[in-house]
Amino acid sequence: MDRFSKFNPKVTFLFFVFIIILTLILFHPLFLFVSLISSLCYKIKLDGKKGIDYFFKFILPLTLFVAVFNMLFTHYGVTVLFTAFDMSFTLEGLFYGLCQGMMFSAVIMWFSCYSEVVTSERFLAVFGRLAPNLALVFSMVLSFIPRLKKNFAEINDARMLLDNDEGRLKKAFKNFSALLTMTLEESIEVSDSMKARGFGKGRVSYSKYRFLLKDGVCLFFMLAISTALCVMKALGRIDFIFEPEITMNSFSAFSFVIFILISFLPVMIDLTEDMRWFYLKQKI
Repeated sequence: MDRFSKFNPKVTFLFFVFIIILTLILFHPLFLFVSLISSLCYKIKLDGKKGIDYFFKFILPLTLFVAVFNMLFTHYGVTVLFTAFDMSFTLEGLFYGLCQGMMFSAVIMWFSCYSEVVTSERFLAVFGRLAPNLALVFSMVLSFIPRLKKNFAEINDARMLLDNDEGRLKKAFKNFSALLTMTLEESIEVSDSMKARGFGKGRVSYSKYRFLLKDGVCLFFMLAISTALCVMKALGRIDFIFEPEITMNSFSAFSFVIFILISFLPVMIDLTEDMRWFYLKQKI
């Protein structure tokens, strides 16, 4: 069980906003590596073995592809790895591409975790009071794709039982036609249900989530760390130079430590709760 997702939706939503923004602006190989590893750990916590498969089948190849692609099409730097077709391929180009790949992969991993933690219901709890109509539309759009995939799988399984000699293209067209019909029918049902429940006849905000003391402490912790890291970046304490040579221009150990703390925050919360329960069980 993921205990971090039990926090107030505002806290979980802001965590993903902070960690994704920090990953983008702190373009430093050590920080990018920590962000990628922490997102992998949290993904494994959420999905188990599926998270590991997702990393090795998609994320890791994507990281390596971006690194190689950048080396092949950019030729800055002075450390030549090899020369082909009168073009020099440099270590600086490869390393910069690797950092780009880690940044893209970390952001994708965090968004993948976000989609599982911040559900449509929790998203409505965050923006229901500020922009209720926009939040409702956005949450419905987010649920549209998985619903389409589920309906398409049901249609495909049902048609597989039909023993006919139709071509693949004709079968695909009929599946798409059935999917479109089912989607329109569901949209009409949703519209009638919303109308029957009084949608559009006045707005009443309700949220079952309460902002507790632990939510306030966690939010203050995230705000303080994010602000400190942004200040350190603005002051030039987290700089890394990729050309003409790979050079760590400046490095703040304090910034690195607090970035580790905020990156592994969901995992640390879960581990703390697991240790607490283990201790309580031992006392029984």
